[in-house]
Amino acid sequence: MLKRILQAGTALFVLLGTGLPLVTPAEAASYRDLKSAEYGTCVYAYNDPLEDLYLKSCATTPTQYGNWTVTTEGYYNDHTLWVLKRQSGTCLGVSGSASNSYLYSSCTTTGSRNVWEIFPTSGRYVLKSFGAFQSWGKHACLTFSGATGRGRPQLGTCSLTTAVNQIYR
Repeated sequence: MLKRILQAGTALFVLLGTGLPLVTPAEAASYRDLKSAEYGTCVYAYNDPLEDLYLKSCATTPTQYGNWTVTTEGYYNDHTLWVLKRQSGTCLGVSGSASNSYLYSSCTTTGSRNVWEIFPTSGRYVLKSFGAFQSWGKHACLTFSGATGRGRPQLGTCSLTTAVNQIYR
């Protein structure tokens, strides 16, 4: 019994020492589209974790490349933390470094790189990369560079008031 108490205390001490927030058990939602408020198109992730992230017309039926689960992982500064995982298995996260960070479609176990801090704005959401903030001290948001066929989801400057940073869920 004493051994278990010491193990639990050590685990809590390690968790607090990492700077990661204490979170409640994950709560999963159903599969959904991530729809750009600016362009009215949805985020699709295909095979290559770096090159195959696109904005395309939203599907009316479930699709393994465009449907995402939204899992609540806890809270940070009164904002909900989400993990976005597509139906076929990879997560939307960040990779790189402070000077060269980018979106990445993988479920990496490195820190909090798959976690997004959520800022609700009038029925829409701005997704700020909690991973970029925790890993590099950098604020970066999911943003969109253009319309269907030309645009791609990317990691960019955060703004709560511009539609290029906002999604519908």
